Amino acid sequence: MLEADLPATISTHIFRILRRKIIEGELQPGKALREEEIREQHGSSRGPIRESLRLLLQTGLVEHQPRRGFKVRDYTPEEIRHIYALRAELEAQVIAGLEGRNLAPLVTALRKICAKMTALFEANDLQGYFKENARFHGEIIQFADNRILSEVLEYVNEVSLPVRYRVMGDALPSRRSLSYHERIVDLLATDKIGAAIAETRQHILENVDRAVATYAEVAPSEL
Repeated sequence: MLEADLPATISTHIFRILRRKIIEGELQPGKALREEEIREQHGSSRGPIRESLRLLLQTGLVEHQPRRGFKVRDYTPEEIRHIYALRAELEAQVIAGLEGRNLAPLVTALRKICAKMTALFEANDLQGYFKENARFHGEIIQFADNRILSEVLEYVNEVSLPVRYRVMGDALPSRRSLSYHERIVDLLATDKIGAAIAETRQHILENVDRAVATYAEVAPSEL
């Protein structure tokens, strides 16, 4: 999810705002995150700002360089390819872990999310669609109940979000992404786990070149 709906400390509140701006591209790759600028925008003291930046560093969405401070992470084409390759294998492993289980509760939950995604697609609501897309995958990960795999995938997914948001924004006029999610639900509903694994790998990997090209259109910001 882009933002949680829970009460927040000042540092968490600032963290969520900066995270959303990074994911949605308002804060561009390479953009310096200066404490003074953040303080002017949010009226906070230095402590919460530093904590929010530390939290962002843990997500992988920002980088820190000695004597130069924090900046929004930039991605090379090679890094994007590595991220997508990891996502393909990890997501496939999650689905493989569903083998032999009663998937009826999961299928019901996923169909509800797909219905929301359909409405958001028709409304051309990129933010809402992206949020529900994350919920869809999160529902499967949670149901799989593999703690180690979940922790690794959480980091990989988090790092990938700015790239995926750009790709989804570029592709939202088509129904391609939504159709993929509906196919996954249908495959899980009929216990075709192997086909769901293959579909997941194919969907993620066929987006690699599009991700590299779309992200390359965003020039890193001046420091």
